[in-house]
Amino acid sequence: MDDLSPSLLKARHAILSGEPGDASLYVMLTPFLHAGELIDTAIRLDGIELPSVMLAPLAGKSFDFPVNPDDGYIDGSVYLANAHQTVDVTRLEFHRSRHDGLTVVIRGVYRLDPASLPGARDTPFTLNAAVSSSALGDSG
Repeated sequence: MDDLSPSLLKARHAILSGEPGDASLYVMLTPFLHAGELIDTAIRLDGIELPSVMLAPLAGKSFDFPVNPDDGYIDGSVYLANAHQTVDVTRLEFHRSRHDGLTVVIRGVYRLDPASLPGARDTPFTLNAAVSSSALGDSG
């Protein structure tokens, strides 16, 4: 899987789950072809310190995070080239979208391992996707 461009990683939808103070965000990526292989993967973000896992209270709010190993970091990864690649997230923004929905903007750095992805290097990114919540009683 040589020369995988991080620009191929495009968010299609995100699902927020967990509980306040320990949330998870599962970011489904748009499948893409690379080296003749269909890649269908997702970014998994765990241990997120958010005040709610319901969407309405998050609307219009932004949250900044340190990177590993500092306390409060988000444990993030994406499975590529038969390995879990590190995803450091530094900011989450929740914006209202059409039809009372919410969009999450995710900012951070892909820390792709050159051992499994030759030529890989740390790459800043910004992703955005519609977000839903698995929290019961969430109407937003």
